[in-house]
Amino acid sequence: MNSSTSPDDLMGAAVVGMCCFLFGSAGFIGVIIWMIRSKTATATQSAPPPMQQVAPQQPPQAAFHLSVIALAFDGYFRPQVAAALAAASTTTDPVAARVELVQRAARALLGVEAQWRHFGYGEKDLNDLNLAQQSYTSALTDFRTRATRPEDGGVLAVLTIILCTRGRRVGVDRLDTRAQVHELLTDRLSLEPAALLGAEVVWAPPNGGLTETAVRERFPEMHGLAL
Repeated sequence: MNSSTSPDDLMGAAVVGMCCFLFGSAGFIGVIIWMIRSKTATATQSAPPPMQQVAPQQPPQAAFHLSVIALAFDGYFRPQVAAALAAASTTTDPVAARVELVQRAARALLGVEAQWRHFGYGEKDLNDLNLAQQSYTSALTDFRTRATRPEDGGVLAVLTIILCTRGRRVGVDRLDTRAQVHELLTDRLSLEPAALLGAEVVWAPPNGGLTETAVRERFPEMHGLAL
């Protein structure tokens, strides 16, 4: 130790050193705080805006709908179904009379549900009236042609309902499920005259019955229904 250094000098040096240490510490802490704040601000600015929930758009409902229902059932019950179809109409309005025909056919087929053997269904959504009429006429010609061939001694009868409507009707996504067939026919019971464009009911064969082989050959779109 230098003999020329007094206690007061030492005390002063200590105070100065302490002050420098405190200022240095404060500056270091300030730098850390600044860095943390800068990092937080940068993360906040770079964070992407929250995703907005957009409801999926539903496809517009078709203006017209063509459907073909074909059911093969035990021909022993054909007279029962035919009698229901031949019942006198309760209206003189031709459109309402066609609606009654579809409803009687659906009700009669529901009445022989235990006898269903094969089921086929096709549908088409259409937005042009002329195209809807053409599609209905084509379907009618097709199934009438299939029906005109004579019976082959089998025990099955096929009833086909060809229907063209304004607005969509209930359909199916399985051709082997009785519950869906039941739901489809039940929907046809609620058909209104304002919705009808065309309707026809076609028997195949015109008289008698068909074998299962003949049914599958004439109606390849049909599927067997579980008992």
